[in-house]
Amino acid sequence: PYDTEVFLAADRRMENDPSLLPEVDKAVARIMRAILSGETIAVFGDFDADGVTATVLLVQGLARLGAKTTPYIPHRVEEGHGLNSPALEKLHQQGVTLVVTVDCGITGDVEAEQAREMGLDLVITDHHEITGPIPTALAVIDPKRDDTTYPFSELAGVGVAFKFLQALFRATGRDDQVEAFLDLVAIGTVADLVPLLGENRYLVKRGLDILNKTDKLGIQEMMNCAGLEMGQLDAESISYMLAPRLNAAGRLEHASISYDLLTTASREEAR
Repeated sequence: PYDTEVFLAADRRMENDPSLLPEVDKAVARIMRAILSGETIAVFGDFDADGVTATVLLVQGLARLGAKTTPYIPHRVEEGHGLNSPALEKLHQQGVTLVVTVDCGITGDVEAEQAREMGLDLVITDHHEITGPIPTALAVIDPKRDDTTYPFSELAGVGVAFKFLQALFRATGRDDQVEAFLDLVAIGTVADLVPLLGENRYLVKRGLDILNKTDKLGIQEMMNCAGLEMGQLDAESISYMLAPRLNAAGRLEHASISYDLLTTASREEAR
């Protein structure tokens, strides 16, 4: 149980050390090697708001480290949730040598085996319950693992991706740059309906500060569309106005539309 004062302050004291996540050091080392040798890293997400924000966060975060990345979000109807072999095959043919999942992968033990046979290295970052065997991937980062020392198990997919990015930024002396991604963390965390307690409370509170000053044109245009005012956004603005719009793309056509919206540098395209 939290100290009332800490709960109300929702400050840095609620933040946990990313190095406590299972196998995070192995994953960081592999990413660094990929960046140094110019490999192409695929970020494999999911098609809901949590998955899309996590994909954007990791692609943009890795780009800041100088990585060559390619995003992959499966089609809700044609591919369904999680890793699938045809997608891994396609990425492999495109020259990808390392796949990092966000918000999915913990149930992909069969696909992880197939990735290994193809010669693809796989890093899984997920927050879902572990119901079967842990996939035999290069690293499996999930705060719900039995063997974790991470003190908080309720992070959303984008929260786990953020903690992984925090570990990467810390390893490269960029500690002070990671907060810029908290606008995405706030959206994905609220959208995924995880409890806004513990570390989530801090991430969303701080994320709302960043979101209310966001320079992402797609979010600005979405706010205009929804009649929201910059500086006035709260968790309800996310759950009732922003998240349903981001989720709609995956239901109507393809979630890559939401991905494009969150990453575009053109106001016209955003609109």
